[in-house]
Amino acid sequence: MAAIDDFDPDLVAAFIDGRLSGAARDRVVRLLAESEAAFEIYADALRAHAELNRDAPVPFPAPRHEPSPRPRWLTAGVPLAAAAALLIAVLPTVQSKRANAMFAMRADVIAGPLTGQPQLVNALRSALDEPRLSVTRGGGSTFVDSAAALRLGIRATELQVALGVDDRERALRTATEIVALLGSVDFGNAAVVEYGNLRKRIADGDSIGSIIGAAATADVYLRDMLSSRWYGIGKWLAAGELAARTHSADFFKSSETAQFLDAAIRSGSFAPDEVEALRQVEGVAKRGIAESEFETVRAKFAELIQRHAG
Repeated sequence: MAAIDDFDPDLVAAFIDGRLSGAARDRVVRLLAESEAAFEIYADALRAHAELNRDAPVPFPAPRHEPSPRPRWLTAGVPLAAAAALLIAVLPTVQSKRANAMFAMRADVIAGPLTGQPQLVNALRSALDEPRLSVTRGGGSTFVDSAAALRLGIRATELQVALGVDDRERALRTATEIVALLGSVDFGNAAVVEYGNLRKRIADGDSIGSIIGAAATADVYLRDMLSSRWYGIGKWLAAGELAARTHSADFFKSSETAQFLDAAIRSGSFAPDEVEALRQVEGVAKRGIAESEFETVRAKFAELIQRHAG
């Protein structure tokens, strides 16, 4: 069966234009015919098309419950060229939705691979002890800009990591920094209350399990309030830098990390040299990061954080 990793929108577009022949054309035909995941992208494209053009009839293949050796788009009678052409037309919308889903992931889910292995506890604590960004970038602001949102995302990940390794002192400090940062913006009062209550629960000695759940709730609340992709990017960059510091190969092997890197590369949020740095991280993650490469990867994440958080 063809792998979804082989899916290349540009190659499919060339196929539609009739610019492919031989092995390249066979590769596209085989992928669309054999990959269930590729078909699911096609189905997403149809849904997106339906949302954007509600008055236009859209041929949507009915789900099949019985096993079939033939791909569903063929059993539904959808021509290959028409299916692929529609896919190319609406793929940017589909990709944008998937990217937003990655940026919206909760900090505890992102940080999970970092805190789930006992041997990483000491290394994580050591990493979090190093000097960090100051609470503010300067004077107060009446809105949350990209740098402030990214800083809050960094703190959200650091809070979950501190809770994950049962370090109340560091968790309390991080929650306090979040409250201070939120206090510099006019509409952060409700979130200040949310994180103020969380800080009190940490100080009062509530169970770590209940505090982790409360932190996840506060994270979602802050995400919805900010409505900024930079908040999610901050969470991922902080997790990536910590993962590289602690040589967490599992973090870089995960499909979620791969999807984040792809979303960040395509997001338009980074300068060309930053995109190239992300592509390099993506490359080593795909083939398996070597021990000698962790420091290089860490430096790339740290540079991105420094550039965008100030």
